[in-house]
Order: sequence, then C-alpha cells, then structure tokens
Amino acid sequence: MSNTTLVNLATVGSDELQTMPVAVFTAGLEQMSADAIVRFRRMRKLSDTHKVALERFLKDHPEKRPQQESPSSTAQSSDKTGDQSRKKSSEATLWMEMLLRVIAWWEGMDTDDVARAKGIKRRQKKKKASTPPTASAPVSKPAAAPAPPPPAPPTRVEFVQMLWGEGFSLPGGKDFAVRLASAADFTKDGYYLDLAPGLGGGTRAIAKTYGVTVSGIEADAEFAAAAGAISDVVGMSGTAPIRAAGSEGLDMEDFEPAGEHAAIFMRETMFAVEERGRMLSTLHKALSADGSLVLTDFALADDAGDKNALPDSVAHWLSAEASNAYPWTEAEYRAALEAQDYKVERFDDLTAVYLPFIKEGLRRFHDCLQNAKFPPETLTTLMREGNIWLARSQALETGQLSFVHIHARRISPALTGEDDLQEPDAAPEDAAENDD
Repeated sequence: MSNTTLVNLATVGSDELQTMPVAVFTAGLEQMSADAIVRFRRMRKLSDTHKVALERFLKDHPEKRPQQESPSSTAQSSDKTGDQSRKKSSEATLWMEMLLRVIAWWEGMDTDDVARAKGIKRRQKKKKASTPPTASAPVSKPAAAPAPPPPAPPTRVEFVQMLWGEGFSLPGGKDFAVRLASAADFTKDGYYLDLAPGLGGGTRAIAKTYGVTVSGIEADAEFAAAAGAISDVVGMSGTAPIRAAGSEGLDMEDFEPAGEHAAIFMRETMFAVEERGRMLSTLHKALSADGSLVLTDFALADDAGDKNALPDSVAHWLSAEASNAYPWTEAEYRAALEAQDYKVERFDDLTAVYLPFIKEGLRRFHDCLQNAKFPPETLTTLMREGNIWLARSQALETGQLSFVHIHARRISPALTGEDDLQEPDAAPEDAAENDD
C-alpha cells in the first residue's frame, strides 16, 4: 500500500470500515500505536474478515500488542527482522512527514523513533557538496567564531502569515478576497464594513482595487492590533482602518451610520456565531436599501444528519474548533436569510477552489515544522492552528461540508428610527482566530 492511500482508522466511519479492503485496513493498523489498537478493537465492531486480519497483523507485529516486551528482547527481535522491516519501509511523503511530527508531538516521542516503529523512512535533507582542500595547500584552522543566537520562534501573527501570505490570516490571498467581494456594488463615497478582517489583507485588497474605504472591526485583539499597524505602514490607515471590537463584542455604534452601508463583508465566521438569526437582523438594519451582505462560510450537506449523528470527519472538525460551532445547511441558511428580508442573489459552492489553498498552506506548515525547532508553548499554539486547518480540509474532502460564497441583498425599506434596532450578537472570541 502506498502512502497516498494512508487512512486513519480512528476517524473512519462505520460503513466505510465495513467495506474497507484488507490491505487498506492493515496499512491503517501499521500507523497506530499498541494502545490505539487496543482502544480501536474495543470500541469498533469489526467484520469477521477484519478480525482475522487484525489477529494476523498482531501475530506478525508483536510490538503492536499490549504489554510489549522489554527493550532488550525487542532489540533482539528487531535484529532478526531487520531485513524484513527495511523491505517494508518506504520514504515518507510530505503529508506523512507532517503526520509523523503530529504523532511524535502528541505522544512526546522523537520523530525518528515514531518513524522506525511504523516502518517509515524519513525524508532525507539534501547535503551540499563540499570541495576538499588540495594536497599542496596547507589547511589552516580558522578561529572558532561565536555561535549566533538561535532565531526567535514565530509569533502567532507571524505564523498565520507563513500559512496564508503576508498580511493574511485566511486562505486565498489578494485575488481570492477581491473575487469574493466583487458581488457587491462599489461607489466611491459608499460605506463598507468588514466584520472579519483578521490581519486586513483582504480588506486592503478590496479598498485598493475598488478605490473605496473599507472599515474593519476585528474580534481578535491581537490580530486587530497587527492589522491596524500593517495598514498604517502601507499607507492605508485612512482607506482600510482596522480596530478591535469591544470586550463585549459588537454594539450598535459599530454599525453607524445605520441604514447606510452599501455592503458588509464577513468571512468564515458566521458558523461560530451562536445567535445567527439575531446577527442577520442587525446586519440587515445596518445596510442601505438594496445593500449587499457578502458572506463566506462552512455549510453542512443537507443529508449530513443532526448534531448527534454527524459524519466522523465533520464531528472531528467541530471538536477541533475552539468555539461551540455548528454550521447550517444550505436550506437552513436560505430560510434564515429570507426570514430576515434578504434576497439571495447567489449561493455558490467554492470548495473545489478553496481546498487547494488550504493544502498549500499545510505544506508550508510542514516546512515550518521541518526546518525549525520551537519551545513547547510555541509549538502547542502552532499545532493547534495547523490541526484546525487539517481537520477542515479533511471534512471538506468528504463532501459533507462545503465552503460557500453567499451574496444577499436587503429588500425591506430603510430604517426610520433607532427604536427598532437590536443589539448584535457578541462576536465569538474563538472564531476570531479564523478571521481574515
């Protein structure tokens, strides 16, 4: 079995497990620790064929059994089977390297030890060829120079820019941000509001492309401070000002002038807002007549099931998210928008466009782990960020979760007073890490 068909048996659904070929099943066992196999065997109902395959696998791999032999006996056994192990090992792909590092970090082991236990050959770094000195010329040893201090580990703000590009905290970059915003109508003197600017890359791209002013309000204070500083450095503090939301989230002053915004943008955040209907109502009151609400979000497939019976990949993604997030289906989204007097102009599934952006960022994440060492507290933050995006990509690949682009227009009359205004839902703190 090749590394490209590697599966994580712990996250495979019951139906998929029942129909899984023995070769794929056995390869999945090779990636699991002895303890993980014990838990898997206890919690999952296996077919007779898989039971036989598991027993045969444990017989051939005594190190995978519970209560492993002592280190000395294991070493002797590994000497006898060295040739066989070397035949089974194969050089890891980039994705396998990333998985090895995640397992090693989680179990507190050295990555090389994990690779040897699983029969995987680590990717070798290419060494630069050195030119030996000629025999006729004496070689003098230069004085030892003091070792330079190790580089400081990246901050969270620096790390997300490694993933998504300078000034960005979400996939896609400048061109994708402008493409998403193009659904709105732009006039030079119009009011435009971005409620999920993150580090402000998309906000600045929209303002520059369309020659307008776009104000950003960011729920993550760390991102907001960095975004405001970047806008100032690039000379766009006037056309792309970004500030932090209040400690209690958004309030009515954030939507002034009420009823006059030509467009409001919100990327990959609504799925984590608890009172979405109330938020949509507040945004509606802030928009001008025929104003545009432009959203990107994650949406469940209509047949994904209820919250207690979600596909394994989607349930795993939701558990990775820090907030109590739960996405709507397309039907639920449309119904909620229509109930708040929006006309849905478009509801496009852009998963096929979005997924390659995530995978490119994860490749950069792998390179970051490969080429640098971090203190535990920094590594914990980076791994959490990387694991969220890995879980998102895996859920999107199943087709049970989609990345959607929504454009809706306000169709009700403009506001006539402030008495009808409702306080907006407080911005979710944990969803702020995903803003752009």
